[in-house]
Amino acid sequence: MYTALIMAAGSGARTRLPFNKMFYELRGKPMVLHSVDRFLGDAECGEVIVVHAAADTQKMSALLKERPKVKPVLGGATRQESVCAGLKVAKHQWVLIHDGARPNLKRPLIEALKKALGEADAATAAILVRDTTVDVDHGEIIGHYDRKRTYSVQTPQAFRTEEILKAHLLVVGEPSEFTDDTSVYLAAFPQKSVRIVPGDEDNLKVTTQSDLSLMEGLL
Repeated sequence: MYTALIMAAGSGARTRLPFNKMFYELRGKPMVLHSVDRFLGDAECGEVIVVHAAADTQKMSALLKERPKVKPVLGGATRQESVCAGLKVAKHQWVLIHDGARPNLKRPLIEALKKALGEADAATAAILVRDTTVDVDHGEIIGHYDRKRTYSVQTPQAFRTEEILKAHLLVVGEPSEFTDDTSVYLAAFPQKSVRIVPGDEDNLKVTTQSDLSLMEGLL
């Protein structure tokens, strides 16, 4: 059994909506519920935790009340604080951490991550980049990355709950800005490894207003 931890504590300002994009309806269902229901459809998912912002407490609680296996948890001021808040109440040995802004999560990806977690320290969905990627400093290219070895990381990301919680606690106060949980994990435990699982090109993160209509077409 595992815990699904869904991050929904952001404001979604870049979508230019007057409310949190998690509540934006895609195909007649609030965005966050697409991921929630995908995890609820897996018998090995013991619970779903949705981490939300303080401003959304009442609205999120009302949205989730008819799903008894789902627990709303108040997040913090940063993504790290929010993830940590969810991990502290997770009940199961394993956890899959997912962005609520990726509503087009498909079951095969969940299964691939569960399989990888049984074989490796941790795992994440990722896709090989198509374009040339470069390192830029002050508006000028200073280096090129090997496209054959450069991946774009997605969620879900899978960990042993105790380990990823310990990792988050160990990096508190670090000057680095961690943009995902694999970076937190490897910063805390550099001797560990993270297995790459082929991601899904349609597992897009809704960030801008144009992404909303694009996702509507994908779901």
